[in-house]
Amino acid sequence: MQRFARWKSLGMLCSIGLVVLWVATWVKHRLEVDTASDEQKIARSLEIIRTSTPENRKVLKVLFYGQSITASGWHKAVVEHWHEKYPNTIFVVQNRALGGFSSQLLVRTTEQDIAAFYPDLIIFHVYGNHRAYEQIIRLFRSRTAADIIVQTDHAEILPDLPCPEGLQLTLHRQPGCSGFGWLHQRLWGDEMSYHIIPYYAKKYALALEPQRTWWRDYLLRTHVGPQLLLVDNVHPNARGKDLLATFFNQYFDNLVEHWNGEKENNIISLPPSAPHSIDGQETIDFDGSRLELFSRKALASWPTVTIDKSLPKEIDGCYQVSRATPIETAPDWPTIRRITLLHDHTPEVWTATLTKISSDQKTFEFNISGSVSGDEGTGNSTMDFVSKSGKFSIQAKDWMVEPAFVASHVPLRVPYKVQWSVNYICGDDPEVIDRGDGVKEYRYILGTGLYNRNHTVKLSFPANDLADATEFREYRPPLREN
Repeated sequence: MQRFARWKSLGMLCSIGLVVLWVATWVKHRLEVDTASDEQKIARSLEIIRTSTPENRKVLKVLFYGQSITASGWHKAVVEHWHEKYPNTIFVVQNRALGGFSSQLLVRTTEQDIAAFYPDLIIFHVYGNHRAYEQIIRLFRSRTAADIIVQTDHAEILPDLPCPEGLQLTLHRQPGCSGFGWLHQRLWGDEMSYHIIPYYAKKYALALEPQRTWWRDYLLRTHVGPQLLLVDNVHPNARGKDLLATFFNQYFDNLVEHWNGEKENNIISLPPSAPHSIDGQETIDFDGSRLELFSRKALASWPTVTIDKSLPKEIDGCYQVSRATPIETAPDWPTIRRITLLHDHTPEVWTATLTKISSDQKTFEFNISGSVSGDEGTGNSTMDFVSKSGKFSIQAKDWMVEPAFVASHVPLRVPYKVQWSVNYICGDDPEVIDRGDGVKEYRYILGTGLYNRNHTVKLSFPANDLADATEFREYRPPLREN
């Protein structure tokens, strides 16, 4: 009797365990299957393209971001295709990809890079740790209001079929799967492309271009070996880059063609009449982290602005740090991955002078000085550095001297100088974009890097200075993180 009871208890535990595993499988599949269309996810970019006309040529700022695959140049064919197929749209394009920077490294450069350009659309691909990949996506979503397209990996070998991961009680193993009972994708590249990236695409409302699926189909259909499309074990050759661009163009053109008036509200356009008078001062209430003023002509002077009673010169986000100069032994890399502004409100050029570099390039000393601030102290490569004034910091892990030596086997010569700049962007010169036929667009950043919430902006400007203004534009990142 006791034996029967034990078997009964064991049977119940097994049944409960199977139910739990079945539920976990169902949940996993639900998290990866997306019902929102990619047209909805990049609706604003598609709207700009579809509603541009010869009389009203709209601007789309596009950032290609990632590592060596994105840096390889395939995007140039995409940009040429855009100019031919969508001549009424002004494409302002930057490629800030960094070869050799997997997600674990790229996450350290992302915030600076996207702030410097502030794109409308980000096209992103990177290898590496999936947790760092998600951190980069969260930076995209919390620091910008951009539409985002993520790409899965191309094929360095013939990819497996997607594995239906989770509970399987049959003895017949599905293609592409490993494990027994609980199945998972056999190869990590397939795992990222078929499961993890689609999961992030659904979670963060990202458009998803399935390059890996299309490469697999192409290899099977044409009987072409993957190595015929590569220059080494990973990087595409000219034929491979053509294939990357061709698949992307087909994907993107299809989205443009099937855009059906979908809207998104991460970026809101307000009419020039939006300011209302309160106590004799023009006032705008907006929700987000950035506010710009657009005009057909240059304003006589930059508007006098206060945001929540603070002047832009008092707002940290109005000061941006550039990339550090490239390291001469690995010119694709900045010498320092990240310089963190703590409270630096002085536009100037900074110089770090490196001395006493060891033969293995692992250790060195440095002195940092500013063109305005002067001496800011000395440090060494083994310790995090904070400037004497507390304006900025550099973490020891962000120096690229040793990694560049490992890659190039060429040592730096001392003294070695590294430079970067801090720029004030809420009151110097507007961004000017040539829209053709003598028409220019002037963009005045009234405030940026703000807490992502409601703000009250008060404006003062000379009479009739906004006669040629076209809009105020507020940017509302979908993740409310700062």
